[in-house]
Amino acid sequence: MFDELAKSQKDMAEQLSNQIKGGTFTQVNLFGGSRYSLRMTSAIETARVLSCKEEGNQDCRCASCKKFESLTMQNLVIVSHRDHQSVIETALNSFKRLRTDFSRRFLIRSVRILLLQYHASLLGTSQTATQSSNYESASNVSDLLMELSQKDGEITEREAKSLVQSLKTALKPLLAASRKNTTISINQVRSLEEWVNRTTMDDQKTFIILEGLEQTNASARNSLLKLLEEPPTDTYFFLISEYPNRIMQTILSRVRKYSFPPLQEPEVNALLTPFFLGTERYESLESFFLQGGGLDLARHTEIVAMLLNSLANRTYLKEEQFNALLSFVDEQGSYEYVLKRLLSSLGALLGSGEMTWQRAKALSSLISASYSTATLYNQNKRLMFEALYLKLMEVV
Repeated sequence: MFDELAKSQKDMAEQLSNQIKGGTFTQVNLFGGSRYSLRMTSAIETARVLSCKEEGNQDCRCASCKKFESLTMQNLVIVSHRDHQSVIETALNSFKRLRTDFSRRFLIRSVRILLLQYHASLLGTSQTATQSSNYESASNVSDLLMELSQKDGEITEREAKSLVQSLKTALKPLLAASRKNTTISINQVRSLEEWVNRTTMDDQKTFIILEGLEQTNASARNSLLKLLEEPPTDTYFFLISEYPNRIMQTILSRVRKYSFPPLQEPEVNALLTPFFLGTERYESLESFFLQGGGLDLARHTEIVAMLLNSLANRTYLKEEQFNALLSFVDEQGSYEYVLKRLLSSLGALLGSGEMTWQRAKALSSLISASYSTATLYNQNKRLMFEALYLKLMEVV
């Protein structure tokens, strides 16, 4: 039980295993921690263990565990707020390059996490034309994954390229939609409530994984709160958050909290071993997936350094220089990554004495609040970044 997780998150694996074996695992849980610390992986694995007809062993081949391997079960819903683009692009390129069983499974699971946002339980009574089109696209992608999973024997380079291209085409509208969706909506919460009350009659456990709950609006939060207060029997909720403290206190008071520490570099590269990267090493899984998804990490490092230098010296970037910076970040869709790097780098300026504690704190608060508001209200990120830069430069 949790054998693989124990290799990189030993304490979490032991804690989850002991609680499940002891019958003390709760129905509403919060998995907090930095991105790429295996929170989603742990939530899915916990659901598999709880749903297993045997004892949740790592190599179990019961009907339930087989479905969890490819994420084709009907009793799991995932509403995720994450960088699907980078992970899926990395998975597509890895499968095209390796064509191994590992790369095939990794691709299928990575895409399925996105597709589980189009679970029948989330279908409202009315849909827009765009929503209907996205559900149709999700069905097409699911058919392609089924074709991939049923292929026997060695997959040729030509077959892999063809499948990857078909998947890329079918995934385009879904990936575009995932960038606009922040987290669960009130209509989805209402649909889930109807679904869980209906499915509990089928004598099977039900699992709901919600990511980015701190970004929900008040209506969705309050509606979800009622569901979390008295969850139906055999219904388990996993809330995944990078910023747990931003979740409303009334929800936090109803969850059991787990804090996932960041993975260290040796653990990261051990997890990346099946990708056959040779001597290449990564300090984090995030760097691996962002680079695999096409992000120019070197150029982004230069951009963050330019912004930090501008803030430290209180010297505005030239208009031409700033517009070129914006165009590049806009093209890469990496505003969040730049702001996160800025936040983490402010500590270095503080430590070197180039910035006072009061100014660093004010800058950090502005960055956090601006991006959170822009995400919550689906604002234009470029305009957000322009306005934020001007505000940051005004901080004394």
